[in-house]
Amino acid sequence: MKKLLARGNTAEVYEYSEGKVCKLFFEGYPAEYVELEFRNAKELYDRNIRVPVPFKLITIDNRRGIIYEKIEGRSLLNLIAENPEKADKYIDILTKTHLAILSQKSKELLSYKDFLSVMVKNRTADYREICTKMDALPDGDHILHGDFHPNNILMEENGTPVVIDFMNVCRGPKLFDIARTVFLIRPLSEYMAERYLEKVQVSEEEIKEYLDVIAICRNYEG
Repeated sequence: MKKLLARGNTAEVYEYSEGKVCKLFFEGYPAEYVELEFRNAKELYDRNIRVPVPFKLITIDNRRGIIYEKIEGRSLLNLIAENPEKADKYIDILTKTHLAILSQKSKELLSYKDFLSVMVKNRTADYREICTKMDALPDGDHILHGDFHPNNILMEENGTPVVIDFMNVCRGPKLFDIARTVFLIRPLSEYMAERYLEKVQVSEEEIKEYLDVIAICRNYEG
């Protein structure tokens, strides 16, 4: 394996070959989760959403991995931090990119309720209560990224935003994913969260029930 480019909680990213990288998950990480990410990435790519091309699954030294297109770019989060005077411009890119994903529909992806249920099952005594709260929320078939925030958008030199990280992709109502994004970016910047909501034309009240469930489930991620 060539040069290590990045390390996260579940995987490392290495240079693989010209124009390609390998996201290599740590030994013992469930193979079905790796395969799920690969299918999710293909689902978005096949719908002409700008994501790194997912080439194939691979196994190296008992570790499962995915070969992706190598993206040369910087995260939207870094760009906002370094250019606060351009924050609105970058929030606009965040919003338009997210709405482009949310405009797509799928019957094949896992329901967001099933996704959350798997996350918390057998990990909390309040499982039934959480499921009751989730059952009260609407269903839907819009494509949801599930982890959409500025650090998961890379800006290419030509100004094209590229979406990364596909483990949480699922289907459901748009408002769930909008609430999830607000939940994730609010600790970074209250201003960013407020402007994002304005740009997607959604009120705090409209996402309140989703935020309540997301806050509970967040404790059991990872």
